[in-house]
Amino acid sequence: MNKPRKSRWKAGDRAESQVDVTDDLVDAFATYSGDYNPIHLDAEYASGTSFKRPIAHGMSYASLFSRLIGMDIPGPGAVWAAQSFRFIKPAYVGDRLTLSIEIEAIKESAGLMVLACKAVNQLDELIMEGTGEIMLVEPEESAPETRDGPGVALVTGGSRGIGAAIVRRLTAEGHRVAFTYTQSKSEAEALTKELDNSVALSCDAADPEAMQVLAGDVARLLGEPVRILVINASSRDLYGEAANGDFEQFRRHLAISLEGSHSLVSACLPAMLDTGNGSIVAIGSTYARGAPPKGMSPYIIGKAALESYMRCLAIEYGGQGIRANLVLPSLTDTALAAGVPTRTRKVMAAQNPMRRIATPEDVANAVAFLVNPDSSYVTGHSLTVSGGSVMP
Repeated sequence: MNKPRKSRWKAGDRAESQVDVTDDLVDAFATYSGDYNPIHLDAEYASGTSFKRPIAHGMSYASLFSRLIGMDIPGPGAVWAAQSFRFIKPAYVGDRLTLSIEIEAIKESAGLMVLACKAVNQLDELIMEGTGEIMLVEPEESAPETRDGPGVALVTGGSRGIGAAIVRRLTAEGHRVAFTYTQSKSEAEALTKELDNSVALSCDAADPEAMQVLAGDVARLLGEPVRILVINASSRDLYGEAANGDFEQFRRHLAISLEGSHSLVSACLPAMLDTGNGSIVAIGSTYARGAPPKGMSPYIIGKAALESYMRCLAIEYGGQGIRANLVLPSLTDTALAAGVPTRTRKVMAAQNPMRRIATPEDVANAVAFLVNPDSSYVTGHSLTVSGGSVMP
Protein backbone atom coordinates (compact mmCIF):
# COMPACT_ATOMS: atom_id res chain seq x y z
CA MET A 1 0.00 0.00 0.00
CA ASN A 2 1.01 3.64 -0.36
CA LYS A 3 2.88 5.03 2.61
CA PRO A 4 3.41 8.54 3.95
CA ARG A 5 6.48 10.27 2.64
CA LYS A 6 8.67 12.77 4.38
CA SER A 7 8.04 16.31 3.18
CA ARG A 8 10.76 18.52 1.74
CA TRP A 9 8.59 21.55 2.50
CA LYS A 10 8.36 23.76 5.60
CA ALA A 11 5.78 25.98 7.25
CA GLY A 12 5.45 29.30 5.41
CA ASP A 13 6.15 27.95 1.93
CA ARG A 14 3.49 29.10 -0.55
CA ALA A 15 2.40 28.85 -4.15
CA GLU A 16 -0.16 30.71 -6.25
CA SER A 17 -1.84 30.75 -9.63
CA GLN A 18 -4.31 32.95 -11.49
CA VAL A 19 -7.65 32.09 -13.05
CA ASP A 20 -9.87 34.21 -15.27
CA VAL A 21 -13.57 33.83 -14.56
CA THR A 22 -15.16 33.50 -18.01
CA ASP A 23 -18.47 32.37 -19.47
CA ASP A 24 -16.71 29.27 -20.72
CA LEU A 25 -15.52 28.43 -17.17
CA VAL A 26 -19.02 28.88 -15.72
CA ASP A 27 -20.67 26.88 -18.53
CA ALA A 28 -18.10 24.08 -18.34
CA PHE A 29 -18.51 23.73 -14.58
CA ALA A 30 -22.32 23.68 -14.88
CA THR A 31 -22.08 20.95 -17.51
CA TYR A 32 -19.58 18.91 -15.52
CA SER A 33 -21.30 19.29 -12.14
CA GLY A 34 -24.91 19.32 -13.33
CA ASP A 35 -25.49 22.52 -11.35
CA TYR A 36 -27.64 24.68 -13.69
CA ASN A 37 -28.81 27.03 -10.95
CA PRO A 38 -30.00 30.16 -12.84
CA ILE A 39 -28.18 32.42 -10.41
CA HIS A 40 -25.02 31.34 -12.29
CA LEU A 41 -26.39 31.19 -15.82
CA ASP A 42 -29.47 33.41 -16.29
CA ALA A 43 -28.80 37.18 -16.33
CA GLU A 44 -32.50 38.07 -16.05
CA TYR A 45 -32.94 35.81 -13.04
CA ALA A 46 -29.75 37.07 -11.37
CA SER A 47 -30.77 40.72 -11.87
CA GLY A 48 -33.59 40.18 -9.41
CA THR A 49 -31.20 39.02 -6.67
CA SER A 50 -28.91 40.97 -4.38
CA PHE A 51 -25.99 40.08 -6.67
CA LYS A 52 -27.70 41.88 -9.65
CA ARG A 53 -25.85 39.72 -12.17
CA PRO A 54 -24.78 36.07 -12.51
CA ILE A 55 -22.09 34.88 -10.12
CA ALA A 56 -19.61 32.08 -10.75
CA HIS A 57 -20.09 28.80 -8.93
CA GLY A 58 -17.86 28.96 -5.87
CA MET A 59 -16.43 25.54 -6.61
CA SER A 60 -15.68 26.46 -10.24
CA TYR A 61 -12.58 28.24 -8.99
CA ALA A 62 -12.20 26.63 -5.55
CA SER A 63 -11.73 23.26 -7.26
CA LEU A 64 -8.73 24.74 -9.06
CA PHE A 65 -6.77 24.63 -5.81
CA SER A 66 -6.32 20.99 -6.83
CA ARG A 67 -3.86 22.16 -9.47
CA LEU A 68 -1.71 23.96 -6.89
CA ILE A 69 -1.81 21.00 -4.52
CA GLY A 70 -1.13 18.33 -7.13
CA MET A 71 1.52 20.18 -9.10
CA ASP A 72 3.20 22.67 -6.76
CA ILE A 73 2.81 22.09 -3.00
CA PRO A 74 3.28 19.33 -2.10
CA GLY A 75 3.15 18.17 -5.73
CA PRO A 76 2.75 14.82 -7.50
CA GLY A 77 1.44 12.06 -5.25
CA ALA A 78 -0.50 14.40 -2.94
CA VAL A 79 -4.02 13.42 -1.92
CA TRP A 80 -6.62 15.99 -0.83
CA ALA A 81 -7.82 14.56 2.48
CA ALA A 82 -10.05 17.34 3.88
CA GLN A 83 -11.05 20.88 2.99
CA SER A 84 -13.17 23.72 4.39
CA PHE A 85 -14.11 26.87 2.43
CA ARG A 86 -15.76 30.15 3.49
CA PHE A 87 -17.03 32.28 0.60
CA ILE A 88 -16.93 35.97 1.52
CA LYS A 89 -17.67 37.80 -1.75
CA PRO A 90 -19.01 36.64 -5.10
CA ALA A 91 -16.87 36.16 -8.19
CA TYR A 92 -18.25 37.53 -11.47
CA VAL A 93 -17.49 36.84 -15.09
CA GLY A 94 -14.59 39.11 -16.00
CA ASP A 95 -12.86 38.83 -12.62
CA ARG A 96 -9.26 37.69 -12.40
CA LEU A 97 -8.61 35.65 -9.27
CA THR A 98 -5.35 34.87 -7.56
CA LEU A 99 -5.48 31.51 -5.79
CA SER A 100 -2.82 30.92 -3.12
CA ILE A 101 -1.89 28.17 -0.72
CA GLU A 102 0.46 28.48 2.25
CA ILE A 103 1.73 25.73 4.52
CA GLU A 104 0.52 26.18 8.08
CA ALA A 105 1.86 22.94 9.52
CA ILE A 106 3.40 19.63 8.54
CA LYS A 107 2.47 16.55 10.57
CA GLU A 108 5.23 14.13 9.61
CA SER A 109 4.06 11.30 11.86
CA ALA A 110 0.57 11.39 10.33
CA GLY A 111 1.82 12.12 6.82
CA LEU A 112 -0.33 15.26 6.59
CA MET A 113 0.21 18.86 5.48
CA VAL A 114 -2.14 21.65 6.59
CA LEU A 115 -2.66 24.44 4.03
CA ALA A 116 -4.26 27.87 4.23
CA CYS A 117 -6.16 28.53 0.98
CA LYS A 118 -7.21 31.98 -0.27
CA ALA A 119 -8.79 33.51 -3.37
CA VAL A 120 -8.33 37.26 -4.01
CA ASN A 121 -9.83 39.21 -6.93
CA GLN A 122 -8.20 41.89 -9.09
CA LEU A 123 -9.26 44.54 -6.57
CA ASP A 124 -7.27 42.72 -3.88
CA GLU A 125 -10.52 41.74 -2.16
CA LEU A 126 -10.59 38.45 -0.28
CA ILE A 127 -13.47 36.48 -1.78
CA MET A 128 -12.78 33.04 -0.30
CA GLU A 129 -10.60 31.38 2.33
CA GLY A 130 -10.28 27.94 3.84
CA THR A 131 -8.09 25.25 5.32
CA GLY A 132 -7.08 22.00 3.67
CA GLU A 133 -5.39 18.81 4.84
CA ILE A 134 -3.23 17.05 2.32
CA MET A 135 -1.93 13.50 2.62
CA LEU A 136 1.68 13.05 1.54
CA VAL A 137 2.13 9.72 -0.19
CA GLU A 138 4.62 8.09 -2.47
CA PRO A 139 4.33 5.12 -4.85
CA GLU A 140 4.63 1.61 -3.50
CA GLU A 141 8.15 0.33 -3.19
CA SER A 142 8.78 -2.87 -5.03
CA ALA A 143 9.98 -5.80 -2.98
CA PRO A 144 13.76 -5.68 -2.57
CA GLU A 145 15.73 -8.06 -4.70
CA THR A 146 16.82 -11.14 -2.88
CA ARG A 147 20.26 -12.58 -3.36
CA ASP A 148 19.70 -16.12 -4.58
CA GLY A 149 23.30 -17.24 -4.77
CA PRO A 150 25.09 -19.08 -1.98
CA GLY A 151 27.04 -17.14 0.62
CA VAL A 152 29.12 -17.57 3.74
CA ALA A 153 27.34 -19.19 6.68
CA LEU A 154 28.48 -19.52 10.28
CA VAL A 155 27.01 -22.19 12.56
CA THR A 156 27.89 -22.19 16.25
CA GLY A 157 28.10 -25.60 17.90
CA GLY A 158 28.25 -27.30 14.52
CA SER A 159 30.39 -30.37 15.12
CA ARG A 160 27.68 -32.82 16.17
CA GLY A 161 23.96 -33.46 16.41
CA ILE A 162 21.68 -30.70 15.15
CA GLY A 163 24.61 -28.41 14.40
CA ALA A 164 26.34 -30.97 12.18
CA ALA A 165 23.08 -31.65 10.33
CA ILE A 166 22.72 -27.90 9.68
CA VAL A 167 26.31 -27.68 8.41
CA ARG A 168 25.69 -30.60 6.04
CA ARG A 169 22.45 -29.13 4.74
CA LEU A 170 23.88 -25.65 4.16
CA THR A 171 26.94 -26.99 2.34
CA ALA A 172 24.59 -29.10 0.20
CA GLU A 173 22.80 -25.84 -0.68
CA GLY A 174 26.13 -24.46 -1.95
CA HIS A 175 27.02 -22.24 0.99
CA ARG A 176 30.54 -22.02 2.32
CA VAL A 177 30.16 -22.92 5.97
CA ALA A 178 32.27 -22.20 9.02
CA PHE A 179 31.27 -23.87 12.26
CA THR A 180 32.49 -23.78 15.82
CA TYR A 181 33.18 -26.43 18.40
CA THR A 182 34.39 -26.38 21.98
CA GLN A 183 35.61 -29.84 22.96
CA SER A 184 34.72 -32.20 20.10
CA LYS A 185 37.80 -31.56 17.97
CA SER A 186 37.88 -35.04 16.42
CA GLU A 187 34.24 -34.80 15.34
CA ALA A 188 34.84 -31.33 13.92
CA GLU A 189 37.84 -32.52 11.90
CA ALA A 190 35.89 -35.52 10.63
CA LEU A 191 33.08 -33.23 9.46
CA THR A 192 35.46 -30.92 7.56
CA LYS A 193 36.99 -33.96 5.84
CA GLU A 194 33.51 -35.11 4.86
CA LEU A 195 32.51 -31.69 3.53
CA ASP A 196 34.80 -29.89 1.11
CA ASN A 197 33.23 -26.49 1.57
CA SER A 198 33.53 -26.12 5.36
CA VAL A 199 35.99 -25.01 8.02
CA ALA A 200 35.97 -25.63 11.77
CA LEU A 201 37.04 -23.16 14.46
CA SER A 202 37.48 -23.79 18.15
CA CYS A 203 35.50 -21.20 20.10
CA ASP A 204 33.75 -21.10 23.45
CA ALA A 205 30.27 -19.72 22.82
CA ALA A 206 30.16 -18.42 26.39
CA ASP A 207 33.21 -16.17 25.83
CA PRO A 208 31.99 -12.84 24.41
CA GLU A 209 35.48 -11.73 23.42
CA ALA A 210 36.09 -14.91 21.45
CA MET A 211 32.69 -14.55 19.77
CA GLN A 212 33.47 -10.93 18.93
CA VAL A 213 36.52 -11.84 16.82
CA LEU A 214 34.91 -14.92 15.28
CA ALA A 215 33.15 -13.02 12.49
CA GLY A 216 36.43 -11.51 11.29
CA ASP A 217 38.18 -14.88 11.41
CA VAL A 218 35.49 -16.43 9.23
CA ALA A 219 35.63 -13.58 6.73
CA ARG A 220 39.40 -13.99 6.39
CA LEU A 221 39.18 -17.77 6.00
CA LEU A 222 36.32 -17.83 3.50
CA GLY A 223 36.93 -14.55 1.69
CA GLU A 224 33.57 -12.91 2.45
CA PRO A 225 31.68 -11.68 5.52
CA VAL A 226 29.08 -13.85 7.18
CA ARG A 227 25.67 -13.49 5.52
CA ILE A 228 23.95 -16.41 7.27
CA LEU A 229 24.34 -16.87 11.02
CA VAL A 230 22.93 -19.92 12.80
CA ILE A 231 23.09 -19.75 16.60
CA ASN A 232 23.03 -23.36 17.77
CA ALA A 233 25.63 -23.68 20.53
CA SER A 234 24.30 -24.80 23.89
CA SER A 235 25.68 -26.15 27.15
CA ARG A 236 25.42 -29.90 27.58
CA ASP A 237 24.63 -29.35 31.24
CA LEU A 238 20.87 -29.44 30.78
CA TYR A 239 19.56 -30.39 34.18
CA GLY A 240 19.28 -28.16 37.23
CA GLU A 241 16.78 -27.02 39.81
CA ALA A 242 14.94 -23.73 39.60
CA ALA A 243 16.04 -22.53 43.03
CA ASN A 244 18.87 -24.48 44.64
CA GLY A 245 20.81 -21.38 45.63
CA ASP A 246 23.49 -21.84 42.94
CA PHE A 247 23.16 -19.54 39.93
CA GLU A 248 26.24 -20.85 38.10
CA GLN A 249 24.28 -23.11 35.72
CA PHE A 250 21.95 -20.26 34.84
CA ARG A 251 24.95 -18.00 34.30
CA ARG A 252 26.55 -20.49 31.90
CA HIS A 253 23.40 -20.94 29.83
CA LEU A 254 22.74 -17.20 29.70
CA ALA A 255 26.37 -16.56 28.76
CA ILE A 256 25.99 -18.87 25.77
CA SER A 257 22.44 -18.06 24.69
CA LEU A 258 22.44 -14.32 25.34
CA GLU A 259 25.84 -12.77 26.02
CA GLY A 260 27.80 -14.80 23.50
CA SER A 261 25.03 -14.51 20.91
CA HIS A 262 24.83 -10.75 21.43
CA SER A 263 28.58 -10.42 20.91
CA LEU A 264 28.59 -12.54 17.75
CA VAL A 265 25.55 -10.85 16.22
CA SER A 266 27.06 -7.44 16.95
CA ALA A 267 30.19 -8.47 15.07
CA CYS A 268 28.32 -9.92 12.07
CA LEU A 269 25.72 -7.16 11.68
CA PRO A 270 27.84 -4.36 10.14
CA ALA A 271 28.65 -6.39 7.02
CA MET A 272 25.04 -7.54 6.73
CA LEU A 273 23.82 -3.97 7.02
CA ASP A 274 26.28 -2.80 4.37
CA THR A 275 24.68 -5.15 1.85
CA GLY A 276 21.15 -4.96 3.27
CA ASN A 277 21.07 -8.74 3.26
CA GLY A 278 21.41 -11.08 6.21
CA SER A 279 19.66 -14.00 7.86
CA ILE A 280 20.02 -14.97 11.52
CA VAL A 281 18.45 -18.18 12.79
CA ALA A 282 18.65 -19.39 16.37
CA ILE A 283 17.87 -22.87 17.64
CA GLY A 284 15.52 -22.58 20.59
CA SER A 285 13.37 -25.23 22.20
CA THR A 286 9.69 -26.06 22.54
CA TYR A 287 10.48 -26.54 26.24
CA ALA A 288 10.57 -22.74 26.54
CA ARG A 289 6.89 -22.65 25.54
CA GLY A 290 3.99 -23.58 27.78
CA ALA A 291 4.54 -25.73 30.87
CA PRO A 292 8.25 -26.67 30.96
CA PRO A 293 9.56 -30.07 32.03
CA LYS A 294 10.77 -30.35 35.59
CA GLY A 295 14.46 -30.05 36.42
CA MET A 296 15.70 -28.18 33.31
CA SER A 297 15.37 -24.59 34.49
CA PRO A 298 18.84 -23.26 33.48
CA TYR A 299 18.53 -24.64 29.94
CA ILE A 300 14.97 -23.40 29.50
CA ILE A 301 15.73 -19.93 30.84
CA GLY A 302 18.66 -19.64 28.41
CA LYS A 303 16.52 -20.65 25.45
CA ALA A 304 13.71 -18.30 26.49
CA ALA A 305 16.19 -15.40 26.64
CA LEU A 306 17.51 -16.30 23.20
CA GLU A 307 13.99 -16.35 21.76
CA SER A 308 13.25 -12.88 23.12
CA TYR A 309 16.56 -11.59 21.80
CA MET A 310 15.80 -12.83 18.29
CA ARG A 311 12.47 -11.07 18.26
CA CYS A 312 14.14 -7.83 19.26
CA LEU A 313 16.60 -8.24 16.39
CA ALA A 314 13.73 -8.79 13.97
CA ILE A 315 12.04 -5.57 15.09
CA GLU A 316 15.14 -3.40 15.07
CA TYR A 317 16.79 -4.55 11.83
CA GLY A 318 13.99 -5.87 9.63
CA GLY A 319 13.73 -2.56 7.79
CA GLN A 320 17.40 -2.82 6.86
CA GLY A 321 17.18 -6.21 5.17
CA ILE A 322 18.13 -8.37 8.16
CA ARG A 323 15.85 -11.26 9.11
CA ALA A 324 15.92 -12.99 12.50
CA ASN A 325 13.98 -16.20 13.13
CA LEU A 326 13.94 -19.21 15.44
CA VAL A 327 13.56 -22.92 15.03
CA LEU A 328 12.01 -24.61 18.06
CA PRO A 329 12.61 -28.36 18.03
CA SER A 330 10.97 -30.75 20.45
CA LEU A 331 12.94 -33.73 21.83
CA THR A 332 15.46 -34.57 19.10
CA ASP A 333 17.44 -37.75 18.63
CA THR A 334 20.90 -36.43 19.58
CA ALA A 335 23.51 -37.07 22.24
CA LEU A 336 21.93 -34.33 24.35
CA ALA A 337 18.80 -36.47 24.61
CA ALA A 338 20.76 -39.48 25.84
CA GLY A 339 19.70 -38.73 29.41
CA VAL A 340 16.06 -39.32 28.53
CA PRO A 341 15.11 -42.91 29.48
CA THR A 342 14.43 -45.23 26.54
CA ARG A 343 10.92 -45.94 27.78
CA THR A 344 10.14 -42.23 27.96
CA ARG A 345 11.41 -41.74 24.40
CA LYS A 346 9.19 -44.56 23.16
CA VAL A 347 6.16 -43.14 24.91
CA MET A 348 6.83 -39.68 23.47
CA ALA A 349 7.18 -41.16 19.99
CA ALA A 350 3.94 -43.12 20.36
CA GLN A 351 2.06 -40.01 21.50
CA ASN A 352 3.44 -37.85 18.70
CA PRO A 353 1.04 -37.34 15.75
CA MET A 354 3.85 -38.46 13.42
CA ARG A 355 4.76 -41.39 15.72
CA ARG A 356 8.42 -40.51 16.10
CA ILE A 357 10.71 -37.97 17.71
CA ALA A 358 12.59 -35.38 15.69
CA THR A 359 15.85 -36.06 13.90
CA PRO A 360 18.65 -33.51 13.49
CA GLU A 361 17.84 -33.44 9.77
CA ASP A 362 14.29 -32.30 10.53
CA VAL A 363 15.69 -29.28 12.31
CA ALA A 364 18.28 -28.62 9.60
CA ASN A 365 15.57 -28.61 6.95
CA ALA A 366 13.69 -25.90 8.84
CA VAL A 367 16.86 -23.81 9.12
CA ALA A 368 17.51 -24.22 5.38
CA PHE A 369 14.05 -22.85 4.64
CA LEU A 370 14.48 -19.82 6.89
CA VAL A 371 17.79 -18.79 5.28
CA ASN A 372 16.49 -19.39 1.76
CA PRO A 373 15.19 -16.49 -0.39
CA ASP A 374 11.83 -18.28 -0.49
CA SER A 375 11.33 -17.08 3.10
CA SER A 376 12.42 -13.51 2.37
CA TYR A 377 9.25 -12.08 3.97
CA VAL A 378 9.54 -14.17 7.13
CA THR A 379 11.11 -12.57 10.20
CA GLY A 380 10.48 -12.65 13.93
CA HIS A 381 8.99 -16.11 13.47
CA SER A 382 9.37 -19.15 15.71
CA LEU A 383 9.09 -22.26 13.54
CA THR A 384 8.10 -25.25 15.68
CA VAL A 385 9.58 -28.59 14.61
CA SER A 386 7.75 -31.09 16.80
CA GLY A 387 5.86 -33.45 14.51
CA GLY A 388 2.67 -31.93 15.86
CA SER A 389 3.29 -32.63 19.53
CA VAL A 390 3.39 -28.87 20.11
CA MET A 391 0.87 -26.80 18.16
CA PRO A 392 1.32 -23.06 18.77
